[in-house]
Amino acid sequence: MRILEPARIDIVDGRPISADYGDVYASADGALGQACRVFLGGNDLPRRWAGRDQFVVFETGFGLGVNFLATWAAWRRDPERPRTLHFVSVEGHPVAAHQLVEHAPAGLRDLARELAETWPLAVAGTHCCQFAGGDVRLTLVFGDVLEVMADLMLGADAFFLDGFSPDRNPAMWQPGVLKALTRLARPGATLATWSTARAVRDALSAGGFELSLSPGFGRKRHMLRGRFAPRWRVRRHEPPAASVGPRTAMIIGSGIAGASCARSFADRGWDVQVLEQGAAISGAASSLPYGLIHTRMADERDPIARLTFAGERVARALLTRLSPDGWFDGSRLWRNTGVFQQADSMDESERWRRLAESTMLPATLARYVSSERAETLVGARPRRHGWWLPRGMTVATPTWCRALLAHSAIRLQTGTEVANLDFESGRWRAHDRQGRCLATSAVVVVAAAMRSPRLLGIRQAPLTSVAGLVSWLPKDAAPGLRAGMVGDGYLVAAPDGRTAVGASYQVIDGAEADIDESAAHAENMARLERLLAMPASVRPTAAFVGVRAVARDRLPYAGPVVDESACRDGKLALAGAQFADLPRLPGLYASFALGSRGLVMAPLIAEWIAALAEGEPSPLGRELASRIDVGRYLLRALRKRPETV
Repeated sequence: MRILEPARIDIVDGRPISADYGDVYASADGALGQACRVFLGGNDLPRRWAGRDQFVVFETGFGLGVNFLATWAAWRRDPERPRTLHFVSVEGHPVAAHQLVEHAPAGLRDLARELAETWPLAVAGTHCCQFAGGDVRLTLVFGDVLEVMADLMLGADAFFLDGFSPDRNPAMWQPGVLKALTRLARPGATLATWSTARAVRDALSAGGFELSLSPGFGRKRHMLRGRFAPRWRVRRHEPPAASVGPRTAMIIGSGIAGASCARSFADRGWDVQVLEQGAAISGAASSLPYGLIHTRMADERDPIARLTFAGERVARALLTRLSPDGWFDGSRLWRNTGVFQQADSMDESERWRRLAESTMLPATLARYVSSERAETLVGARPRRHGWWLPRGMTVATPTWCRALLAHSAIRLQTGTEVANLDFESGRWRAHDRQGRCLATSAVVVVAAAMRSPRLLGIRQAPLTSVAGLVSWLPKDAAPGLRAGMVGDGYLVAAPDGRTAVGASYQVIDGAEADIDESAAHAENMARLERLLAMPASVRPTAAFVGVRAVARDRLPYAGPVVDESACRDGKLALAGAQFADLPRLPGLYASFALGSRGLVMAPLIAEWIAALAEGEPSPLGRELASRIDVGRYLLRALRKRPETV
């Protein structure tokens, strides 16, 4: 995780000034007036969003958030407002949460307080916030603006070009940044900015925007307005468009992957049907009684670390929305217990210590602690030092699946095995083994673990069945344990006082776990000794056995499904293809092979899939999305060994 330098603000004559750039955060004539005149008025809002299902605003430079707050307030007042307002903003130096409220115009202070309550940590990456019951969605992308712009996946209807002046902050206005707007602009998209600098106008014109000068705000003589209307082809691919047509989704599988997808679609107003082959929901690995949600502390280039960091925030927000007090239907759903991540060796422990000293991670995110200090936090002495992750949670997996599926727009059918899928007249149909049609839908998400490749009709998705056994220990195994532990294995404290340690790892053939329980228990007891400095001499009292689907690279298969047949027919033309060039099957998505990190990754992947189906801004950047793309092995084969496709 890369911690960003926070914004430094000076107050001069009662106005906030950036100490880093020596420039004002807003016009001397008023931040709210500038937001309404330049950015809303310059994009002809709210008129342009009237009657739409979805409207996307993209902003460069979030600053103190006044433009977002003014847009949210205008949306709230407008009876013709779009069903969903998306606001995406890039920021390299986030302010502190309290500064959002302190510097908010009086009429926006209540909204600023709501924003401050969900304000993310100053960590590079994408942070998604929801307001107004999910009808207003703010996507904050923290990081270097040029890197961020290249990574974004969205289609924008309006651009707010803000940030400090080009002579004070040239990076925000460099040609590469302005050129990137061309890739993101939907047909007819508009832009507005107070800057009329010649270099800015030239870069925007070259990208296909028709520009005009209008009277400026306050003491500013002019402002710049634009409309995306290129007279020549300026991009290879079109940006995501808002979805049209039936809002129906079929989810195959009711484990944590499928249940999360069902909820993401239902929360967006879709009619959802879940088909589960078992007699009850959350079977296989998703029937594990308790699991842990936590960020994996590792190098920021590690895709699993990045996915768990992004996923932890999404999962945490979802759990607290479903159950603010941690209970659901009389059962404990989640507890904010914290998680301790132990180093695997003394060398790793030393590397982590140096990392902690050099990066100054926020204590609310992670802090490096000795094993002695960890004992006071965890309730048991770990064998080595490591990271204390105070946001870590203990979650009851089956209860979470039930909570996710408890929505009026979700219909559940258990005991329903889908044998195959076909596509006809713009709709997907699911059939059983006798050929009977079980359900039809515009969108399908296959979340069926080991069965997924067959249902999707794909061959280039290598998958392994891994059986895992979790050992339940008596209450005296770790009597003081109150937080989760991870390292070589994991340790979970259940609400009833028992302790679970796991999990064994055995590659099997098929979906049925036929493992040597005695050997697996012995393997877990060895894990217990490696996790705890003074493990009790105990015998397991029970076992949980589950089967996980695992990809070769240990990353999920997720997102839109590649049309492998079309790729085989056109494999010579695709020899130098990028992910965006691969043909996709319309309305068909996947979420499987989440391995042992399903709890933390499933909600993030579900939000990504629902966003793709809706044409919304993606919560994942292009690079990270490519790491989990269903077609990643196919693309490698097309590039290196096309004859094998």
